[in-house]
Amino acid sequence: MKPLPHLKALGNFLLLGFVLLVAPIHGATTYYVDSWSGCDEADGLSPETAWQSLGRASQLAYRAGDQLLLSRGRTFTGSLRLKANGSKQNPVVVSAYNSRIGADSMPAIDARGYRAAIEVQNGRHFIIKDLELTADGGQPVEESARTVRYGVYIKADKPGNYPNIQLRNLNIHHVFATESIDRDGQNPTSNMGYGIYISMDDPKAVISDIKIEGCNILRTGHTGIRVFGSRGKEFVYLKNLTIKNNYLKEIGGPGMVPGVCQNVLVQGNVTDDTGSDVDPRMHNRGSGIWPWTCNDVLIEHNTFMHAFGKHDSHGAHIDFNCNNVVVQYNLSINNHGGFVEILGNNRNCAYRYNISINDGWRIKGTLGARSAGNTLWTSGFTGRDKPQIGPINSYVYNNTVYVRSNQTTNFSIISNTDGIFVANNIFYILPPVGDASRHVKDPNTNEPTTPQRVVFENNLYAKANTLPESLLIQDTNPKVGDPKFSNPGGFKAEDYIPTNKDLIRDKGIVPAKLPDDPIGLTIGLEVETDFFGNPIVGAPDMGAIELQEGPVYRSP
Repeated sequence: MKPLPHLKALGNFLLLGFVLLVAPIHGATTYYVDSWSGCDEADGLSPETAWQSLGRASQLAYRAGDQLLLSRGRTFTGSLRLKANGSKQNPVVVSAYNSRIGADSMPAIDARGYRAAIEVQNGRHFIIKDLELTADGGQPVEESARTVRYGVYIKADKPGNYPNIQLRNLNIHHVFATESIDRDGQNPTSNMGYGIYISMDDPKAVISDIKIEGCNILRTGHTGIRVFGSRGKEFVYLKNLTIKNNYLKEIGGPGMVPGVCQNVLVQGNVTDDTGSDVDPRMHNRGSGIWPWTCNDVLIEHNTFMHAFGKHDSHGAHIDFNCNNVVVQYNLSINNHGGFVEILGNNRNCAYRYNISINDGWRIKGTLGARSAGNTLWTSGFTGRDKPQIGPINSYVYNNTVYVRSNQTTNFSIISNTDGIFVANNIFYILPPVGDASRHVKDPNTNEPTTPQRVVFENNLYAKANTLPESLLIQDTNPKVGDPKFSNPGGFKAEDYIPTNKDLIRDKGIVPAKLPDDPIGLTIGLEVETDFFGNPIVGAPDMGAIELQEGPVYRSP
């Protein structure tokens, strides 16, 4: 039974009075830290009376509106253990201030030997920005730093709500644990260094509303950005995650991994050389991004380049147990594993209006590869020793794919694929296409399975009979011809503007829901704009680019 309005109002009034009595209003304060001229015995309230060490700065519990500012041009050794309890209107801010020297350089935290450059436990409403962070090996100062290391480590392990976390304009680089461990990378051991790591370690500790924006992350032993909800007996989703306009280069593992997250936007990022081996400690395996056990994810206007690894290692792949993941308007270049990868028990996911250049050059048995590279791959994988469950209701349409003549690629379809729509794509594939499909049996009947509810039609190929006859699904209405790209073989999106209007313009079909699929895509199957943001007029054109009358193409 709901309380009567006047009683509810009275209760709120009494509660407010109690809070005012026991928790006086805290005035926002700015604190300063200068590793060269500061003094930990000072009050920290001005540049002239700044603290000196991160240890001193870690002692205070910061509250709504407080600021902790580090002096530009200085290097701070150790770890900042931030205790932050801000408010939505007045978050705690950790940033930089201009000192007498080095006003143009970020304050740098060198966490060599420590677990993390910045660590936040059970914090809410805070912003960390304009800092340089590194944590490269070293003799462990704390035992936990021996086998794991973080640039920024944020966790919640006590019941409560922990909203509004913003990480902006951070320069994170060279993050490596002291020792490497066995972790299924390319080499016998991998280094577990993470640029940014956010996790819910208790099912009743709920993190939400995260923004990671404008950060540069360079050379991590493992993942660049990892954000995970709770993985206890039941999944508890971390909600509202934005990863935007970040640049990740030479990442030992994957670039970005959202896991057990809901309502995710990944936009405007660049990953270059994920699964890197420029440092021998690196994991040496990783896609640009892979969401796992996520709902409602939009991955758009990103560039994914040069991913490498023995498995996966696509520009963007959709790992298992996801719903409503849409990969659109991305540029994917030279990724070892391939272009499209949709793993098991994924539902209503899509790749559309992307441009893929020379993806899928991996050869099984070469350079340590355990699986072949693919232009299009559906898999029933749901975890080791788990049953194979084909992806359900997958949509792959209006993509432009170019594969040069002197490489290899495959199509790989799991035989229990349950619903797949492939249409309006340009498959300009010059080498022979291999078939890396896998056949599985129905666990209930032990009979061989075959793909169900397949709509595979109206795709454009550079040459006839591009697809091998053995492939489990076949194009029922293939088109053959040269789209006459403006600069085939180039590495810019503009190089794949077709000029063969008669072959391209209005030749696409309108995407429609698969039979027995009540959803399609929750954000809609039809789009209003192409890769460059130009409007779709009339029937869709073939590929990712809608032909225009004038020079109005522009990079996203």
